[in-house]
Amino acid sequence: MIYIIITTCIHNRFGFIDAERRKKRYLTAIADTLQHIPSHMTPIIVENNGQRETYLDHFQHAGKPVFVVYTNNNELHYANKATIEMIDIKETIRRCHMKESDMIIKLTGRYRLLSPDFLMDVEKEETKYNAFVKFYNVCEKVFDNDDCVLGCFALRALYFQLYPHRRMDAVPSGEKAFASYINHSTRVKKINQLDVECEFADSNERLIV
Repeated sequence: MIYIIITTCIHNRFGFIDAERRKKRYLTAIADTLQHIPSHMTPIIVENNGQRETYLDHFQHAGKPVFVVYTNNNELHYANKATIEMIDIKETIRRCHMKESDMIIKLTGRYRLLSPDFLMDVEKEETKYNAFVKFYNVCEKVFDNDDCVLGCFALRALYFQLYPHRRMDAVPSGEKAFASYINHSTRVKKINQLDVECEFADSNERLIV
């Protein structure tokens, strides 16, 4: 099974604090992304500010409501938002009873799929690899084996469960920590083009990677 876990945080603690802008971006980016997800793949949204009704509850995919997992993990006192995202994904894996062999495509909710190409690449070769990652420094805009695009990648559920997420708080860059883990843990396919429009939380800059 292939799942797409879309990570969100309506009341963010990191980056610019602009609830209305964030809402508009989530609504447009997630809606556009869902159009590119084939009907046989399962999208799930995770949001980390507690169980309640939100604007995330109304998305549809293949004629069915998209399931939303609400966690309380934004209350955790970590310095890196990537750490909290990883905890959210682990909780979603557990609560949705995913198998260790399932492939999970992680997408930040403010990022927008521009095509299904990455999804199709993962589906085509998921028996050969356990991870699909673009090793790229989004600040310097250069390929870098020690850095990666953390907003969009694919990883088998087992390796999410094994990942020591606290290491993201122990180093300045969650991207570098994750790149190091992947490079030393499993078979990984290096991706040249994700065809994803990023919107960075600390600058609102947009970049297609």
